[in-house]
Amino acid sequence: MCLTAEIEEAVISPGELGIFWLGQAGFLIKDHRDRTFVIDPYLTDCGYRIRGFKRVSPMLIRPEDFKPDYYLTTHLHFDHFDYDAIPIVAERSNARFFGPSSCTHQMHEMGIAPERCVTMELEVPYEIDPEFRITAVKADHGDMAPDAIGVILEAGGWCLYFSGDTALHTDWCEKIARTYHPDIAFLSINGAFGNMNAEEGAQAADLLGVQQAVPCHFWTFTEHGGNPQQFKDLLAQHPVCRPCCMRQGEMLVLKPACAEFASTMRRSVG
Repeated sequence: MCLTAEIEEAVISPGELGIFWLGQAGFLIKDHRDRTFVIDPYLTDCGYRIRGFKRVSPMLIRPEDFKPDYYLTTHLHFDHFDYDAIPIVAERSNARFFGPSSCTHQMHEMGIAPERCVTMELEVPYEIDPEFRITAVKADHGDMAPDAIGVILEAGGWCLYFSGDTALHTDWCEKIARTYHPDIAFLSINGAFGNMNAEEGAQAADLLGVQQAVPCHFWTFTEHGGNPQQFKDLLAQHPVCRPCCMRQGEMLVLKPACAEFASTMRRSVG
């Protein structure tokens, strides 16, 4: 079974969320109403065409088959803003698109209708419906992407934090912890191009006060670093937060009972 079919067939109960890691910094979230929200999916090998960065991880989903309800990009770099996939997804789905102004401007240039695009401002919540809300928070990706954002996603009673590409700022992490009280964090740890490394990612997870932390943004290009084992070892020293290293294509199920997390191994590269 291919990953597209697995996502479609995954059964999510009320109070749960299903979270698929698509590789790099890409995640797909599915709720009990079968709505899908995707952040920074890198589906193609456009990085090789644009910058000569050859993809060394599998391409799990064809853009032609990808039909999320909501599609968010945190900044314009090709491994977050997939220049080859986005026009195809826009043409073949009814997705609404979210991102900072640089991203939505580029979407307009691609021919995506303005009414399908939402330009996000920092710390302004956007209610998709009463059960689903997203908020852009600060990210520091330097001059390479000056309006890059992180994302708070609140759905099904859960609060998720996606760091996007960013350096570590302890005061920002502490503010996110105080303001949003996230349950789980998804943190870039490649340690190159202005991003946190494994040690900084573990420090961020501790400051955020999350119950569980998932490392990402590694093993897609040879030019990127990233040491998930080091992240796991360092985070194990903090008794409150548990590390969770996902496999590409794997689904993590957030269950409400006792705030437990359960991982299911439904992975396919076909």
